[in-house]
Amino acid sequence: MNKNYLYIVFTAFLLNNSSVWAMEKPDQMTQELNAQVPEWLSLGTPIKVEPVKSVTGVEEIFRTRSGGATNSRNRVQIPSRGIQIELDYEIDWTGNNEAGTGVSLSPDGKRLVVNSGPISHLYEIEPDGSHREAMLQLPHVTYDSGIKGYLRGWSWADDQTLIAQAEITDESGHKIIENRIYVFHMKDRALSRLDLSALNLLANDSIEVVGIGNDLNQLKLSVGGALVVAKADLKSPPKIEIKKPNPQSVSASFDADKQLPGIQAHLDLVAQSTSEGPAVKPTWSIIAVLIVATFCLFWLLKNRRSKV
Repeated sequence: MNKNYLYIVFTAFLLNNSSVWAMEKPDQMTQELNAQVPEWLSLGTPIKVEPVKSVTGVEEIFRTRSGGATNSRNRVQIPSRGIQIELDYEIDWTGNNEAGTGVSLSPDGKRLVVNSGPISHLYEIEPDGSHREAMLQLPHVTYDSGIKGYLRGWSWADDQTLIAQAEITDESGHKIIENRIYVFHMKDRALSRLDLSALNLLANDSIEVVGIGNDLNQLKLSVGGALVVAKADLKSPPKIEIKKPNPQSVSASFDADKQLPGIQAHLDLVAQSTSEGPAVKPTWSIIAVLIVATFCLFWLLKNRRSKV
């Protein structure tokens, strides 16, 4: 009987904790996706993307997003330089190296981005073909308004500009609501979303950057498997989005050193009004009522004792 009881208790413990463990990951994802924009990062205004009706010599003005690098599951190749790099982790790999999101070599041939799920690594390629890993600071989440998603599949647009994709899913993480593309300007540390509304995409349409115009004014996109050439200004400096604080969100924990003059004046006015006459009267009325109630209670108790 004791053994059966212990078995039941142990089974219940496992079942209970398995649900907790199952919830840990979604909870962690929710916190990451709803995190505040990092101090080092700025959000740029969306960059308009418009389809191009007719373009001549399309193949000559586009560079593949991989930059000529290819990869298998744990190896990177740069055929033009006879370089092969073996890594101790798994690289994103779809079997299609030209359109794949696993690796991307910068136009100057000096830097290589290697994508492994939500993590991206940067390698500096030396003239002699040797390589070394360098620090890479990239946005991890989309951060802009609306439902958030993770940024993945980073590739070079030019030597200082990177492009990433994001699949926006529902709360279950299984249904894709929207596919997005983002641009990160390294010098400005600014992340901008590509406004794809002019392409009239459906919610479940897959979209992927397969080529970048040499002038950074055009993109070759794969939309639902079909190639589309579109205009997009990736060369101009990003226009930084400035968000005004919401007065309703001001709380007692608001940092006084960061308050705007207008908000501070409003808070001072409220503090002044609450310290004057009109606000004092209700306070004294409540105190008077409490005193009377206490006196009545004391009188009742005294009468009961005298009767006994």
